[in-house]
Amino acid sequence: MEIDLHGWHPTQIVNTGALEEIVRQAWEMGERRLTLIHGHGRQRGPGPGFVNTNTGFFGLLVRDSLRNVTSLRQWIHYTTVDCSEWGSTSVNLRRNASPTRTSLDPKVWEMLGDGSEPASGT
Repeated sequence: MEIDLHGWHPTQIVNTGALEEIVRQAWEMGERRLTLIHGHGRQRGPGPGFVNTNTGFFGLLVRDSLRNVTSLRQWIHYTTVDCSEWGSTSVNLRRNASPTRTSLDPKVWEMLGDGSEPASGT
């Protein structure tokens, strides 16, 4: 499953609990891999903290959350964060033997403010 996060501010995704909801609901759908497309950032060249990261500030926040937020560990294999693609981060989700959901709940986007949904695909 791929979710395009372009158009959202990094703190809207990370600080509101939306990232946790997205990961949880993807797991509830039985997805095995989740790719979050956040963009490569404007300052991806040499500079403090962005050298060889394949991303900018948004990607670094997403990756930090996937690696360090303990509540996410119940749904993901937190050691499987894949940062090899420019502008996106992928993570393997734990196996869900009995999925309970068929799609993301639109209320996830309401958590972010205006209720509009960014582009997504599977």
